[in-house]
Order: sequence, then structure tokens, then C-alpha cells
Amino acid sequence: MSRVREGREAGTAHPAWHTAALPLLALLGVVLPLLFVPQLEDFLYYMRPGDLLPAYGTAWLFLAVIAVPAWLILALILKGLGSVRSLRPLRGLLGTGLMAVAAVAAIGALLYCLLVWVQTFGLLDGVSVRRQLIWVAVALGIVLAAWSRGRALVIRSAWPAAWCAAFGALAAISIPFFGWQSGLGAPRAGAADPPRPHIVLLTIDALSAEHMSLYGAARPTTPMLSAFAARATTFDRAYANGNFTTPGIASILTGTRPWTHRALQLPSWPEAATRRESLPALLQRDGYQTGYVSTNPAAGAAKNGLGRYFDFASRDRIRDLDLCTDSLSAIFKYTCAVAAMPLFAQLVTFADDIHGRPGNNHYDPRLATRPALAWLRTVDKSKPVFLWVHLFPPHAPYAAPASWLGLFDPSDDARTLADTAPHWGYTMGDVSPALAQTLDDRYDESVRYVDHYAGAFLERALQLLGPDTVVVVTADHGESFRHGYGAHTGPGLYDEIIHIPLIIKLPGQTRGTRCDALSEQVDIAPTLARLAGITPPPLWEGHSLLGACGSAASASPINAPVFSMNFEQNPRYAALSTGSIAVIDGRWKLVHYIGHPHYPQMPPLHDTLYDLASDPRETVNQAATHPAEVARLRRLIDAALARHGGVQ
Repeated sequence: MSRVREGREAGTAHPAWHTAALPLLALLGVVLPLLFVPQLEDFLYYMRPGDLLPAYGTAWLFLAVIAVPAWLILALILKGLGSVRSLRPLRGLLGTGLMAVAAVAAIGALLYCLLVWVQTFGLLDGVSVRRQLIWVAVALGIVLAAWSRGRALVIRSAWPAAWCAAFGALAAISIPFFGWQSGLGAPRAGAADPPRPHIVLLTIDALSAEHMSLYGAARPTTPMLSAFAARATTFDRAYANGNFTTPGIASILTGTRPWTHRALQLPSWPEAATRRESLPALLQRDGYQTGYVSTNPAAGAAKNGLGRYFDFASRDRIRDLDLCTDSLSAIFKYTCAVAAMPLFAQLVTFADDIHGRPGNNHYDPRLATRPALAWLRTVDKSKPVFLWVHLFPPHAPYAAPASWLGLFDPSDDARTLADTAPHWGYTMGDVSPALAQTLDDRYDESVRYVDHYAGAFLERALQLLGPDTVVVVTADHGESFRHGYGAHTGPGLYDEIIHIPLIIKLPGQTRGTRCDALSEQVDIAPTLARLAGITPPPLWEGHSLLGACGSAASASPINAPVFSMNFEQNPRYAALSTGSIAVIDGRWKLVHYIGHPHYPQMPPLHDTLYDLASDPRETVNQAATHPAEVARLRRLIDAALARHGGVQ
């Protein structure tokens, strides 16, 4: 009997549902568990061990949604082919092909795990061999499917794979028991309350104050926000408490710094106690109608466990194709954690290639401002309103639409999303000065782009809500192009990343002022709470900024130091022993490194001291010449770490 005939007979020797299930079982019972194991270390940076079960169940469920319908369709096709005598050879070939697919998937997962294990010893580190491993898996899978003993091995392996897949199904059942905690505090009866202002909070992703003409940038990057600030208070020394989206947004909404809310990694979320006492939670309980519009899923209220505190939500308002979405996070708590697995990242990349890359306007701010304004038109304005809108530009990639592209650099360089992606962290050191400047130019064009729509949105929102409205404009973090350090995240705490805009327009305010008092993201929540007549919870670490700029009624300790930090390589629930912390006090800024952070191409890190008054671009480290200032600021950091579970 020929090998071809053997293959055909092997493909018809088992029921259609069984043969069609082989790729399904390989995916859910072999590939998923094998690829989940290498992620355990990453997951445990921001999960408790008990979270691993529902996280695995979430991954299983997402794959099952794709694989189960495919299994049913293939089973029907095989059954149909088998019912027609003349088509049975074709059924055999299809069955053998499905065996090959199952074998390739399982072997590929095994080889990937082997590669990860080898790399833990420092071998093959930095060497790209994954493409070669794929071809090896394909070759071995075909050999197994063409060999009678190989086919028998695939069939025998189906049963243990089925048991592993069944475990995944049980893990999926656990998802509701590990979801976002429910239960809201009773709303306060407000019939006799005095009128309270409407609140609009506008956060703009990756907007660095240093790149805004409002803050002295040479280019006219923010004419609309400058015009708005002419009737508001601009805080010249406002700082982000973290250097990427998750900790920054968490600090704004919870009034706590990262060492308290512990949203330290991108897929993580603030601790339950800080969520229950967050600004949206308090406003909702106090009778505010709350709404938000999200773009970046990392800044989504649902992804951060705050979704229940909003009565209205318009989620995922950009056109990225991604599994990590605010909409899915509202139902499945571990969505963004699962999306970070290489398996799902590759599936999304594959789908993105089929779908086609979006154009430069896929981050159009109007995708967010239109639903926000639509809600404001219909909401009952006789009751107080809280609206939070997050805009995605100028976040990378930096290429803006045609009306803004080339505004500051008319060259043909770096004009698409693909070639304006950032060079993260210290890898920016490999970029030529010319390219670094071009990326800087494109970023400034994107700042001008978002400024145009942000200004128009604010004007229309005030028209809809009326003069009894407080508006706050700020950012989650900035963006870096200097110091051989690109974008954001990592240990870099340069002012280009953490110096952010903060504009506050009080109800009825018509004259602009500037305030040079130090401020930080955690000051926003207590400022808005005070305006709403709410007492800030003891957990909050910020101070109201009302009166912080010279008024006798000042409620803010103007001379208090502010802190920014990155602990993304520190386990969330462990003592803080690895990361970087910046403290700004007066004119001095100290960046202190603890533990042993590890990032690609990272040089040896040493504490740096900058005199921001004479050296705002942080070009000269004065730690050696001002040891007394270093010691004083280190005491501030050490005392704060001691209060928040840190290891000095």
C-alpha cells in the first residue's frame, strides 16, 4: 500500500468530529499551556498567584471563540466529503492535512518553550531564530502526518490534549469569580445641596509640556490651548507621578502615587481600596452624572477597574486592531494581560496584515470628541456632570494627517505610521541625530494636530455646559527625544517625560494666570473634590491647588516636594526594591535608582542631580558638586519609601 493511500485511509479512519478536533485540541490543550508557562514570571509581576487561573481561563476562552467554530465547520466538511464515495480520497487528504496542522502547532510550541528555556542561560540571547524554528516545526509536522507511526502518535496525543483543554474550560468557568468587585456606596441625598459645578477632565496622551508653545516651546505647537489658557490658570511646574500611561492615569483618578495605587505595569490596575475611593467613585456617589470616552485602552476606565463608576462610556475610539481593549476589559479583567502573550500578539499582527495598516488619521481626536459632545447635548444639565475624555495623539507613531504633516519638517523623511514609531528607552542612542530630530519634528506636528481639536472640543463643551463649569487639561506623561533616551517608560525620568501640562479653568474665570507652584497629578483629584464640595479621603496623597498661587486662602503646601517614579520591573505586591524615583523640591531635582533594573542597551545608572532653574534641559549632573543637596533629597525619598513599603 502506498504512503499516499495510507494517508488517505488514516484521514478517513476516525469520525469527522474527531479528526476536525485535532487542531482544536492542539491549540487549546498543547499550544496554550506551553505558551502560558513562559509568561508566568511576567504575570506574577502584577498578579497574585490566584489570578493565574482566571487569566488562563480568559486566554482559553479567547482562543475557543476562534477555534470551536472552525472545528464545527471542518467537521461538517469532512462529514460531507465522507458521505460521497467519489470524494472520500479528498476527505482523507484533508484529514491528513489537519493532522499535520495539529502536529506543526504542537511542535512549534515545544520548540518555542525550548528556546525560552535556553535563553534563560544567556544563550542565543539577541539572536533571531524564531523563523527558523517555524520552518523546523512545519517540516517535522509534515513528516509526522505522512508517516503511519507519526499519525498514530498524533491520535494518541489527542486524549491528554483533550484533558488539558478541559482544564482550560474549567479555568474559564472561574472568570466571574475573579472579576471586578461590585458594590457601590449609596448615593448621597442631594436635594438640599448647593449647586455644584460641572467638571470636564481632558487628558492628552504623551503630551510633554516642553513641546508646547504655551510652555515656551519655540514652535507654535499649541495655539488653541494657549487661547484657552488665556482664561484659565496654567501651572508651570506640573509633574506626572509616573512615566507611562497606567500609573499616570491611576494617579490622576485615584489621588494616590504609584507606590500606593500599585498600578506599576502597563496591563495592571489600581488596588481595590484606591478604586473605591477614586475621584469618579466619589463624584458618582455624590450625585454627579459621570461619563468617559477612551482611546488608549491602557487609559480606559474599565481596564483600570473604574468602569462601574461611570454612567456613560464610549470606549476604544481609535482604529487600532488589538485584543487589549477597554470594552473587553469591562467584562474580562485579564484581557490586556492575555493580549501581551506572544501567541495573541502574533494573531493580532496577522489579522492586522490582512486588514491593512491604517492611515495617519486613525488617531483622529474627533473619534473621541464627537461622542463626548453628543453625551453632553443629551445629559440632564440640571444635575452636575463629570466628563473625562482621553485623546491619543501625540502618542507614537507620530505621523499626523496631511494638514499637519510637514508643518515643521517639509522633508520626505518619516511620514508614515511605520517609520515614525519610537525608539524606546536607551535604544534611542543608536539613532542618528538627524533621525532623532525628524522624529522630534513629527511629534511637534502631532502636538499641533491634537491641539486643534482639543481647543475646539473645550470651547464647545463650555457652550453646552455653561459658565458654571470647571475644566482641567493635563497629560498622563510626556515624550523624550534627548539624552539618548526615547519615548517613555523605563527608568528614564527626564523632565521631557514627566513635566506635563496642567491648565485649570474655574467656573466663571475669564482672566488667565500663571502659577509656578510645584504640582503633580495627585493634586488634581483633591482640587476637583473641593470644588464639588467633597472631602478628600485620607488615602489621597495630593493637595487642593485652589489658592496655591498666592491667595491668602491657600490650601496647598506650595513648598512641598513632588515625586515621579517607575517601578515596572518591581513585582506589584512586593516591597519596592527595583526602579527609579525622582523628587523635585524647589529648584533641585534628584533621580535615584534602586535595585538592578535591566533594559536593552542600558548604561550603568547613577543618581543624578539637576538644577532646573539654571539647567532646565538637564544637561549637567551636579551630584558630585552638591553632595548636601543629594543627601537632603535622598532623605525625602528614603522617608517616602519607608512609608510605602520600599527598600532603600
